[in-house]
This record gives sequence, C-alpha cells and structure tokens, in this order.
Amino acid sequence: MADTTEYHIRCSNCGATNKLPSSRLGQSPTCGKCKQQLFSESSPIRSGAIIVPCKQCQTSNKIPLKKIDDQPLCGKCKSPFSLNLTTEPGLLILTDQNFTESVLRSPVPFLVNFYSPNCGPCKLLSPTINKIAKDYEGRLKVGNFNVDINQYIPSLYRVGGTPTLLLFQASKELGRLEGYQPSGTITQWIRPHAW
Repeated sequence: MADTTEYHIRCSNCGATNKLPSSRLGQSPTCGKCKQQLFSESSPIRSGAIIVPCKQCQTSNKIPLKKIDDQPLCGKCKSPFSLNLTTEPGLLILTDQNFTESVLRSPVPFLVNFYSPNCGPCKLLSPTINKIAKDYEGRLKVGNFNVDINQYIPSLYRVGGTPTLLLFQASKELGRLEGYQPSGTITQWIRPHAW
C-alpha cells in the first residue's frame, strides 16, 4: 500500500509542527525548525511501533509503524483504530510509557488530567480540559492519563481517585486538585504557572 498518510508531530523543544509521512516515523526524524530529534531514544516510536489504547475496550495495543496505514484492529475486541498521534489541539494522551518524556522533561508547565472513562465527574470535566488545552496552547501542555489502563504513574504520585489534576513544572509537582472542579477554579489555579 502506498504511503499517503501524513502525521503532524509537535516538536517538544521549540513547539513547531512537523508534517511526516508514516514511513518516516521510525527513522529518527528531526524538527524542520530547530533540527532536534522529534522522538527521544526511549520513545516507542523509535523502536518501530506505537502503543495505542483501544477506545472500545481500553486494551493497550502495540502497532508496528509499517502497519499504521493498513487500518489496524484491536487485538482483543477487533475494533478498528482511528490513529491520530494527537487528539484535540494541544491535548496529549499520556501513558506509563510516555509520562517521563512528555511531562517531566517538558520545557513548559504541564497539566495532567488523571481520569477514568467510566467516571461521571471525569466526563463533566472533559470539556474544561479541552478548552484549557486550546486556550493555553504554547504556554501550558495538557494531557489526559487513563488510570484504568496505566497504574504505575498514578500509584507513584498517589492518585487516589478521579478526576485528579496534577500540575508539573521542571520535573516537579507544583500542586493538585482532586475531584470535579469548576472551570474558573482550575484556570485561576494554573494561570500563575502558564507562560
């Protein structure tokens, strides 16, 4: 099958968006603007595969990069994947595997939303998180972390319930908000830290 899919990869160093065909994802691509590697040595993409949670059954699936364009199916429930390496603009999907690289090494502050797909308050908070990701793009990174399929990082940071918001800067936790919070409370909490 001809490689026709392009992915938009945001450089974690300078923030520039880079267009890459799927065939180049595993070839150590560099940013067109600052020439830094787009993926670290420990990134799953550098190994020739990505790990993607199934939206239907939440099972983590390792998908070889050469099969991305072939409409891969979940290994458990056989649902097709809609593969996008980004979600909402500025909103990242976080896992146990990419947390250190994405959050702790981020050059800008990072808001992490620890959630469960079956949690009612988490669903109520979702539009607020999406709006924050859009409004603060470039000044604050925002990511969703599904605690049902990734348990190591939540236990490390003692996340007891969902939703829980943790704010990080320079590898340190700056604070947390637990439970559902109104939009104004969250934005007032993050505003002093967003560049």
